[in-house]
Amino acid sequence: MKLPQKVLLVFLVLLVSICYLWNEDRLQYIKSDRLVLHRIANQSELAPPMWWSKFLCKTKSRENDSNIVLPVLMRDVTPALNKNVFLIESACKSKPTYRAWCAVESFSRENPEADVWFVMTSPTVNDDEGLPSRLLQNYTNLHVVTTDLGTVFKDTLLEEFFMSGRWHRDTPWPMIQLSDILRVALLWRFGGFYTDIDTVCLKNISPLRNFVLAGRSARNQIANGAFHFEHHHEFLAFLMPQMIAEYKPKLWGSMGPITMTKCIKNLCKIPDMRQIFPSNSSEPVKCGNITIIPNEYLLPYPWWEYEKVYEPGKWQEFMAQFKNKSYSIHAYENKSKRLKIVQGSDSVYEGAARNFCPFTHPLLA
Repeated sequence: MKLPQKVLLVFLVLLVSICYLWNEDRLQYIKSDRLVLHRIANQSELAPPMWWSKFLCKTKSRENDSNIVLPVLMRDVTPALNKNVFLIESACKSKPTYRAWCAVESFSRENPEADVWFVMTSPTVNDDEGLPSRLLQNYTNLHVVTTDLGTVFKDTLLEEFFMSGRWHRDTPWPMIQLSDILRVALLWRFGGFYTDIDTVCLKNISPLRNFVLAGRSARNQIANGAFHFEHHHEFLAFLMPQMIAEYKPKLWGSMGPITMTKCIKNLCKIPDMRQIFPSNSSEPVKCGNITIIPNEYLLPYPWWEYEKVYEPGKWQEFMAQFKNKSYSIHAYENKSKRLKIVQGSDSVYEGAARNFCPFTHPLLA
């Protein structure tokens, strides 16, 4: 039976109207795997600030139609066990740096079988230039989420310490103290790989399991900028109370490299890390069910050589030296943020970004 022309016309008008509304910015939905994110229509869409946000969110972000409301970790979406990569933005920035997005993109790109979680303390992410939505659309394993920190720490050995607020009192770096305990809590709960956001992933990190990383201070310290442990690994259970015991609010890294080094020395009965890591060795060292890996795997340059990462024309030289060794580079943004990334300079960072974070690369400067 043929439909009357008037019915067909009404149907077509209705279909066009629906398509128009679907594409309108204020109603635009960005679908990414199991998550549905949407743009802010008004302030009432945002949940009230958490008690801890006033200690992290020093500047109030301006919410607008380009901000994406983020799903809440463990409320709207929960990671599977032991297939995760976690990156953390703990300073409550709704607009992370492009270098942070490069890290997020590179780990998503090089690890398609892993779920990559960019865990933010801001409830929204700014999408003015469309980069977050573009990454979510192109990397189905990427999840950008906000977090209710109380839920993450609940029923962990760090819960009482977090709820006491000691991490933000009398310290110049509340966001650093929070990041140090949050990365451990996330791996304890869900298992996986943690990395800082001033990095670029160069290849799949799945071979790196249950490891800590030797730092570059004469290889006598364990770094906490990257590590992997499975869900409820006993090292993390040992580490968490030690972090609280060793906490000194005015000492940088007291709950990070300092505590992690003490724990490894204690568990592995190593008075001096140099005794098990001979100079020029690139072989990992086993200690029970923990692997200690050499710095060049993830820290090919020590922090005091951070300028080398931005020196023009060094990308090919770097690859010739480290291609078979390094899984990522560390850019030391705390030291290097004043250094510009020059497009086409072929520095180590620019070359890595060009090859491993192609959507973010054109925006870097």
